[in-house]
Parts: sequence; structure tokens; C-alpha cells
Amino acid sequence: MKGQKTGGRKPGSLNKRTTAIRARLLRDEELTVSSTVEAVRRGLTFDIRRLLDADGDIRPLHELTEEEAWPIAGIEWVMKNATAGDGKIDRILRVKFMPRHPSVELAAKHLGMLVDKLDVSITDVGAKLDAARLAARQRNTRKA
Repeated sequence: MKGQKTGGRKPGSLNKRTTAIRARLLRDEELTVSSTVEAVRRGLTFDIRRLLDADGDIRPLHELTEEEAWPIAGIEWVMKNATAGDGKIDRILRVKFMPRHPSVELAAKHLGMLVDKLDVSITDVGAKLDAARLAARQRNTRKA
């Protein structure tokens, strides 16, 4: 476009570069419809009990499969005295999990159970359009 600042590059080249970068990221991350649906499925079906051993302790993180580790959003090691009066510093693992409700909503939309509905009232638009046409006619008659 004439007069548009491009920072020394050809007009439109940024769009081509953005498209190329996006394509590379999609290829490298293997972001596909099936991988996206798989992520939603994992969000729906994860069971926290699979992360625990028979004693109720969390299994070592390096032993978790990708599917078992998927719902973990983050971990934090906290050093504190968990039992008052014993004088011992305990190492406590805090685990933060991904919220489940976004996966449920996405799955419901994917299956057609939820539909985004946009209700547009034509009467409002029509009245505004009529008013704009009238104003334009009045301006044109004044100029003439």
C-alpha cells in the first residue's frame, strides 16, 4: 500500500514469514486435529489415582507415562516442618493439576452437544441503516 511504513521490508513479506513460521511450528509440534482431540480426551479421562502407589504416595515423576503426566500443570517442592514439635524439616511435593472443565466444554462442543449461538436482530441494523441513508440524502441535498 502506498504510504505504508514497512520497516525496510517488502510489503506483504511479513505475512509470508508469519505463514512460514506458523507452518513450521505446526509441523514441529505435530499440531493436528487428532492431536488436539487427543489432548481434550486426556483432559477428560485422567484419573489422579493412576499417579499414586499402593501406599497413597505419588509415584516418582520419571516413572509416569506421558498420558499420566499430562494433567500435571506444575510441581513445587516445599521444605517445612510438617509435624509440629518433631524438629525435622520435611520435603513436601505440591502438585498443581490442569482444570478439567475446559476439556469437558471443548469435548461437548466437538460432539455437537453445545452450540455457540449468535442471535442478530435485523430490525436494529435496519433502523440504523435507514437513519444513515436519510442523513446522507439530507447532506447531499444541502450541497446541491
